[in-house]
Amino acid sequence: MTTAAGNLLTLPGLVALAVVFLLAAWYSQPAILMLTGLFLSTAGLARLWNRFALTGVWAERDLETTRFFPGEPIECTLRLFNRKPLPLPWVQLEHDLPPEFVLVEPAGRRNETPIRRAAALLWYRSITWKLRLAGERRGYYPLGPMKLTSGDFLGLYSRSRLDGNPTHLIVYPHIFPVDTRLIPSLHPMGEFQAVRPMFRDPTHTIGVREYLRSDSLKFIHWKATARRGDLQVKVLAATTAFKVALFLDVDSFRSDDAFAEADFELGISMAGSIATVLCERGSPVGLFVNTRLADTGQPAVIAPGAGRSRIVEILETLAKVTGRSSGPAAAFLDAQKFCLAAGTTLIFLVARPADGFADLLAGLKSTGFKVLMLLVGEQADPAVPPGVPWHRVRRSDDLAGDARP
Repeated sequence: MTTAAGNLLTLPGLVALAVVFLLAAWYSQPAILMLTGLFLSTAGLARLWNRFALTGVWAERDLETTRFFPGEPIECTLRLFNRKPLPLPWVQLEHDLPPEFVLVEPAGRRNETPIRRAAALLWYRSITWKLRLAGERRGYYPLGPMKLTSGDFLGLYSRSRLDGNPTHLIVYPHIFPVDTRLIPSLHPMGEFQAVRPMFRDPTHTIGVREYLRSDSLKFIHWKATARRGDLQVKVLAATTAFKVALFLDVDSFRSDDAFAEADFELGISMAGSIATVLCERGSPVGLFVNTRLADTGQPAVIAPGAGRSRIVEILETLAKVTGRSSGPAAAFLDAQKFCLAAGTTLIFLVARPADGFADLLAGLKSTGFKVLMLLVGEQADPAVPPGVPWHRVRRSDDLAGDARP
């Protein structure tokens, strides 16, 4: 896109000046002829220079990481290249930042939005700028391409172009210390591999063996059978590790068309903190949120699983959680029951339980699930079925062992 510094430098203006030039030549007016000729020749040279100003010019953005925690500064490197024999008398690079981000360095330019950097580049030269950015709030933040602007040596014309690949930044929720005594199922169930098998985990195959008549056909390993020519069955890991599914009810944070943003963020951080400590102990953890994720618009559904990668997956998903609901929590939970094995501990994080929520908990408990409810904020105590433990979490310190029912 080309921009002129004034109306006289646009194409209609230049055509009008050309007419004046011809009339001055026809009527032998040397002063007007020289003035318009000088202006037209300067404008023509400037337009030609502007036409090739951004040819062979490109920008690169290099981020130290695209995933980090709130307040954690990351390094951002901006590079600008001029790969042509024509010098750039001036060039400007603009980089938009989300409102939740700040420029930590250079000092004194903390709230610069968008980031603007200008330079003059000779032929076949480049320039680099080092910045440090920090995200102040959890979220999913797309970053679009950068804007390059340059023009002729007099600044009569300028040309702009978008350059650089789009990317996104993920700011994880705050992670707080968690006292595992808040989760009653953790200690009586155990979380280590049993010496004598108590039950077999169908999701964890540790080998194969020959088929016995007492074996179930559903455990046959068909690939190994085809390879060896004899029936082979899976050898499944024996474990006493209990599974946990975290349910965050987005609707419970809304009342009378108002949304409790602070409590909602606390609930998200609670989910991330509990998932982190359980994954580090080796327990399979899942996450279910009746939200519309910032990138896909779909609810968050992560079946229980273990491993360090599961922590990353859960924290990334929590970063994308929004306050938009995908539907009632009861219907959402009913649709996800196929992901949950009997005996799974269900941890509900809610602010204001909906009508009938107590009946929902009682029904889950009667079908073999272990249920724990964590109430977020200062709302009135809910109706809780007998035998269902619950805790009030008003602030992050309550997760460290100060929560009380």
